[in-house]
Amino acid sequence: MTTTRLHSPIDSAVPSLHFMEAQYQSTRHRAAEPLANDVDSEISETRRRRRQAGEIFDLGDVPAWLGWLFIYTFVLFYFSVSRFVALKALVIKYSSVAEYTTRVKAAVMGLGFLEDFVCTTYFATLICIFDSLKRVAMGHHKLVRVLATFFVSSALFLAMMAPFIADLLLVVHRDMRFSSGLVATIIREREHLKDAPITEEEVNTSYVNALGLMMVATFFGLVRAFADWTDLSQWNPTHLALNLLVPRLILLESRSNKCINKNAVQDVDQTLEEGEGNASPTTDTHSLLPSAKTESYRRLACHQAVRATVVVIGLVLVPAAVVSISSASSPLVAYSALNATLNELFANALQPAPTDLTLSKVFGDQPWVEMFIHKTEKHELFGDDSLYRRTTGFQGDLAFDVDVKSNNPPNVLVIGVESFRFQDSRYLVGEEDPSNLFKGTNLTITPNFDKWAKRGVAFRNIWSSNPTSRSLESVLFAQIPYHSAVKTGITGGAKDTNLTGMPQFFTQKGYETWFTTGSSIDLDGWDIFLPTHGFDTVWDNKKMMELAEGYLGITHDDWLGAAHRGLNWGVHDDLSFQILGDLLVNKTKEQNERVSNGESKNPFFVTHYTISSHAPFDSWPKWYSESEKPDFSAFYEGRPHADMIQRYLEVRYFCDMELGKFMNRMATEGILNDTVVIITGDHGQAPEADVTNTHEESMTRVAAAIVAEGRLGDAVGLMIEDAVEHYDFLNTLADITGVPEGGFLQNGVGRSLKRKVPYGERVVFSNEPNRKMSIVRGHQRLRYDQVSDSMMLHDTESDHAMNIDLFPNLTAAAQAEWQAWRDNGRRLAAYYTKRWDENCLLAVNCTTEH
Repeated sequence: MTTTRLHSPIDSAVPSLHFMEAQYQSTRHRAAEPLANDVDSEISETRRRRRQAGEIFDLGDVPAWLGWLFIYTFVLFYFSVSRFVALKALVIKYSSVAEYTTRVKAAVMGLGFLEDFVCTTYFATLICIFDSLKRVAMGHHKLVRVLATFFVSSALFLAMMAPFIADLLLVVHRDMRFSSGLVATIIREREHLKDAPITEEEVNTSYVNALGLMMVATFFGLVRAFADWTDLSQWNPTHLALNLLVPRLILLESRSNKCINKNAVQDVDQTLEEGEGNASPTTDTHSLLPSAKTESYRRLACHQAVRATVVVIGLVLVPAAVVSISSASSPLVAYSALNATLNELFANALQPAPTDLTLSKVFGDQPWVEMFIHKTEKHELFGDDSLYRRTTGFQGDLAFDVDVKSNNPPNVLVIGVESFRFQDSRYLVGEEDPSNLFKGTNLTITPNFDKWAKRGVAFRNIWSSNPTSRSLESVLFAQIPYHSAVKTGITGGAKDTNLTGMPQFFTQKGYETWFTTGSSIDLDGWDIFLPTHGFDTVWDNKKMMELAEGYLGITHDDWLGAAHRGLNWGVHDDLSFQILGDLLVNKTKEQNERVSNGESKNPFFVTHYTISSHAPFDSWPKWYSESEKPDFSAFYEGRPHADMIQRYLEVRYFCDMELGKFMNRMATEGILNDTVVIITGDHGQAPEADVTNTHEESMTRVAAAIVAEGRLGDAVGLMIEDAVEHYDFLNTLADITGVPEGGFLQNGVGRSLKRKVPYGERVVFSNEPNRKMSIVRGHQRLRYDQVSDSMMLHDTESDHAMNIDLFPNLTAAAQAEWQAWRDNGRRLAAYYTKRWDENCLLAVNCTTEH
């Protein structure tokens, strides 16, 4: 007799339960299936291709992650070795040799490695994306795939490394840093690059490093092209996370679901026993137990979540952490460790943040601006937070006087002599010569300047800024120049920027305003800036050439031909001084005729800049080459860069000769008796240095004198010993020629040098953005930068080479005083830069309504 067994709903549910249990148990022993299956098939195919005979760089069966390890190792090694080679130059740029310690070196290399790691991660990510796209688009085109891999890999490597290597080269050879702004400057001024003062050593070093970088990039590209194990698309760091995390996550989920399913079965059984289940038990069971499809979706979602998390950590959180570490590091370490490529990518986020540059609201019981307006100036402020003011006069004892009649105002001539430094004048250096600048000789390189300085008032402690565009801001507008290593305030012409300075002052007094030079003036936009900021007439090299060809008998071929009447920068000084002299003679005749006819004199204000002594000091007229010159061999024989020094001395002597001829002619024509003349170097030079514009004192301490024939009385031969700056000329000329009725507007920080002040009481600011900012007080000069704590103090008379740092031996009070001036120097530079940027130099507040 056959017994029929009744099938309960439990019996129906058991197979399903066993199936689900098997599914969950199996997850304990397998990785993320969709990804693992794909990766396994990809790896198998890749390995099969690698095992083909004749494969270059074939390593046989290798781990899938070896390509990533290769890229990280190769790139980080190149980064680290390059940084280590330039490490000393990097650290010393922002401090001194004394701070080049093991601790600093370790910190710089450590932070640099972190930044390099982030940069390499982005680089590897781009390579991985390319490899993935390559597999899809070029899977069956081996030659195309190899070529594309080589060129794209090499190009990406060069794009990553070129800014980094360029930055290190700039630090070592120019004491500069790479930036996108520097690239923009090079592109903007590309026509003048051929005339830039770049030494042969710099050129050769650049070629060697560029060749080395190309070779490394080529090697990298070749390995990537012919070694399939470097294909990053077959594995990436998310796989590691998936293999480690996904099985565990699924296991936890399966255990949770098993518990839920067990409870579900018990609920069904209990329901049957109680007779409460009329509905289909199979249907109820399927509604409670997860299907295989649901499980697959969950697994896929888990994969994607882990992938996304790894990507966010690697490309966002880790870089953010490195930026935070950089921000928390000292400015010295942060700047020295800077990865230029990554810094540009992060919009300069790796650079140390500037210190608080907000100037104090009060100076004693007065607005902070009074700290920078000398007490000898009478003025009316337009606001407590702006240097914009009305100057109404000057007061105080006189250092010298210039005899000027209000009804017969003198003409004014300002001559800016290219690269004319203090140490070229024996008269200014003095007989004692404590730094032995003249090598024990009694020579002078500038006998004509010395002659006229002795007949006027000389300034042996005057400081400037570099390059010429920055010094122009100080000379004409009495400002601390715009503080940037890649642009100046007048870059591009600054056509819409509101300014007031010498041209506006003399226009207010009824003068004609002229700017003349033998140089081209399209560099930095001078050709736009000068005529739109106060000069009625502007003559540049083109005008000088036109005039010289018109009436001086110069032919077109004479300029750059055998006669060498010109140079790449423009017209040599002999011709430009000849044409300037003719202009002054003709203008003086016109003045005399007007006065004799009972008309107003109509005086002139002329600014003239020379050019022949511009670096690299390799051009002068043929007639000068054939003329007899002093023997300057004591200055250069047996010294490094002897040829450069000799060329500088000979071209300096030529410029001085032409200055002397001009001044002698003006004296003979009677023009000097009616003209106040300022002669000054626009900046200096350092042909003795490995790079001609890197020695700070040679670059920024210049020569200067005021010549006023027949007007100085017993002040003739006066030598001003105290520290002064280019920005003092505006108030000096205003005090000499007389303040117009109602005063004049300005926003400068200069003082009248005509007034006597106690020696060493006042400081002047002389900054070089590519290297250091500085403060000069008496004969002591403090060097510092915008961010770091490093300060160095040198004696400018006895320690011209800046070898002895006096700062550590100062008392705590003296150090605190210098530090306070340093902070104010930073803030004042930031004040002018902000006001240039926002076009609010002549405004009380920088708002959109100014």
